[in-house]
Amino acid sequence: MGDVLLTLPALGPVARALGAAVVFVTREDWAPLAARHPAVGRVLTLPPRGARGERAVAELIRVANDDVKPDVVFDWHGIGLSRYIAAYVNADAKETYRKYPVRRWLLAACGVDLLPRPTRRVAELYAATAARWGVKGPDWSFRLAEDERRRAEVRALGVTPGMVALAPGARHAAKAWPAAHWRELARTLADGGRVLLVGGADERPLADEVAAAAPGAVNAAGAVPVAALPELLRGARLLVTNDSAFAHLAPLVDVPVLALFGPTTPRFGFAPWGERDRVAYLGLPCSPCSKHGARRCWRLRRYCLEDLAPAAVATSAREMLGDS
Repeated sequence: MGDVLLTLPALGPVARALGAAVVFVTREDWAPLAARHPAVGRVLTLPPRGARGERAVAELIRVANDDVKPDVVFDWHGIGLSRYIAAYVNADAKETYRKYPVRRWLLAACGVDLLPRPTRRVAELYAATAARWGVKGPDWSFRLAEDERRRAEVRALGVTPGMVALAPGARHAAKAWPAAHWRELARTLADGGRVLLVGGADERPLADEVAAAAPGAVNAAGAVPVAALPELLRGARLLVTNDSAFAHLAPLVDVPVLALFGPTTPRFGFAPWGERDRVAYLGLPCSPCSKHGARRCWRLRRYCLEDLAPAAVATSAREMLGDS
């Protein structure tokens, strides 16, 4: 989901520069988010991750060649599957974004930082693939339009404007701030207003645990479809999150973000991009130890996140809320 959200600020400038509608290729899970961008005229989908999709890939390539007939193919994922699709879809021009895989590996594995300075956000790297068409960069002002029907869905859960949102889950366990820290933060922030827990269905038990520490909290983790996630977060005063997809959703609905980094680093370009956003990161000598947080910690404990104290995070959150 995060990869799809990161494309959205770059889509408008690219579509305008080429004078064309965008046909967006993604997994069916995330299609509703891609379809929310006004430059996207059509979404072609693949099965969810983990499902066998050989026939679906072949059919997608056939539709792209026989029906869509694109002028340009942009590979903004740079993995084996996206490279395969891009290779077999016919187009006059094909571009892939420069993700600096070797330099990222050097930083994660050896602590050698050869990445460009200043740090380039991933959305900037996406936009750079269309530089020869005159694209200067992403549209950081892009926001997802409101959806009244989806807003009614989240209101029915008890979600109201002005809540403080917490996203305690992460795709990889190594990137997750400890549950005890989340409970303490939730208890602290509940003193100043209602707390909202967000996340996927598999994160519901963790969100239940955190919500129990904050009187009046609403646990909406796994309670709404992907299409309603923007409305779930919209109107929150603040989002505190791990290095996860919600950090990329919040700027698109004008919600400030406090993102917690540990085994990964903002230097990889995945930090939130809003002017009001902040990052909490200890920057220990052993960090980063992984490009995406999938690697298990090799130390006795996860110092990078366990030593990121709830009191310090709460102080930053209160400053962002204007409560300091």
